[in-house]
Amino acid sequence: MDYRVVPHAIFTNPQVGSVGFTDLQANQLRFDCRCNTIPIGFVAKSKILNDDRGLLKIVINRKTEEILGIHILSTNAANLIHEGVMIIKNHMTLDDVINTLHVFPTLSEAIKLTAQSFKREYL
Repeated sequence: MDYRVVPHAIFTNPQVGSVGFTDLQANQLRFDCRCNTIPIGFVAKSKILNDDRGLLKIVINRKTEEILGIHILSTNAANLIHEGVMIIKNHMTLDDVINTLHVFPTLSEAIKLTAQSFKREYL
């Protein structure tokens, strides 16, 4: 069984959703990893829901840009993490996620925005 693709959720407020490796785990496995995090407040839907608490973090293999882990602290994180499962299971790269259309405005857009943050700054 591939335990990398088993999602985890904690039903706090806001929720936590996680799949794949953390940066610590990736480093322990000798990946040359890189991480980026964006605040959920960067996602338009969080403003619509009037709840911009949280963040989304992506861990990648620096050499291949394959996504190794996705970690979410947000409203509905337990629902959002399933996209992360598909990303990890299918060994998707940053460009694969960036080139995938996401409905606007949705919270799942945070995954795409975080992937884009590796390629450009949002300041």
